Amino acid sequence: MKRPIVALLGAALLISAGVAPASATPLPFTVVASGFHNPRGLAFGPQGRLYVAEAGLGAGNRAAGVVEGFGLTGQISQITGLRSSSPRVRVIATKLPSAANSDGVIGPSGIATQGEGNIFVQIGLSQQQTGIPNNEIGRLLRVARNGKVRTVANIGDFDYAWSMQHQNLAPHDFNPGDSNPYGVLATARGEYVVDAGTNTLDWVSRSGQRKILAYFPNNTMADATPTCVTRGPDGALYIGTLAFVDSLGSILDPHLPPPNPSAVVYRVDPGAADPDSLPTVLSLATPWATSLWPITGCAASRTTFYASQFISGVGQTGPFGDVVAIPFANPSQHTSLTNGMLAFPGGVAIGPDHHVYVANMSTSANGEVVRLP
Repeated sequence: MKRPIVALLGAALLISAGVAPASATPLPFTVVASGFHNPRGLAFGPQGRLYVAEAGLGAGNRAAGVVEGFGLTGQISQITGLRSSSPRVRVIATKLPSAANSDGVIGPSGIATQGEGNIFVQIGLSQQQTGIPNNEIGRLLRVARNGKVRTVANIGDFDYAWSMQHQNLAPHDFNPGDSNPYGVLATARGEYVVDAGTNTLDWVSRSGQRKILAYFPNNTMADATPTCVTRGPDGALYIGTLAFVDSLGSILDPHLPPPNPSAVVYRVDPGAADPDSLPTVLSLATPWATSLWPITGCAASRTTFYASQFISGVGQTGPFGDVVAIPFANPSQHTSLTNGMLAFPGGVAIGPDHHVYVANMSTSANGEVVRLP
């Protein structure tokens, strides 16, 4: 079975332990709020409210920090007054699943909003795969603004079963099976979910019906690991991949080739999807932008695709995260917005003020949300 996404991210932490950008260099961002427990996805709601999915502290707590094991420390926070001198942070949903081991934490990851008061959150892993006795593991949840949580669909177990049925697609990863639903995009008709374990794009209808629309093919050395999904101005879906092993190569294992940016942004036309045709599922996703460092979050404006890169290059002082802007009109043009000055960023979102917001220090018990100029 494939190593979970936290194992890959945890490897990066070991690589860069104790390394930080030079303090004398002005930071190209403003810290909006901090103190988040492994912040992952970001999503804006009505009236400029910003929601943060926090993967939690595993079996730990605020005093102890991350502790290996399973706990109910995942949560959803809301930030208001983003442009004020003191934005307000309020936790709106607590006691969500959080699983931690020596490599990192998995819990609430993707988050999206739709309409007034509809907040959708994806919990990682699969209950069937892990055996964790919690009925929210792997579920897509709807969180009301008053904190009430209900299950929309069990994505984790559904995708796990699909991987078991299609082991020939990835014999190493899908034996016996794999699932880690991660990113979510909400629409008026339903939700799209990308699974970093099964390497699929799922569709969840308003009635909770689940369909797999697309499969993202293996890279040269490991699988694609899709982490985020957003909608472009053409109505198509754009999905970013981690491609961690292929990108870092010999940094992870001296027997592998040298580091090389290998993450891909795929384009999917949902109108051409046919979930009942496996050939269509396997061919629906087409590469749109290539040669990127591992992507952990994505967002789109009318003209530009934004991707947070967990690590953006490997230099003499260590690898650092970044956000890149890619024009929809020219996907080969990649413009750095932070010059690699972020620390393992996660989710990214475009605010009503047209600024880019990023979950920085996404693998930290004291993560933060920052605003780019």
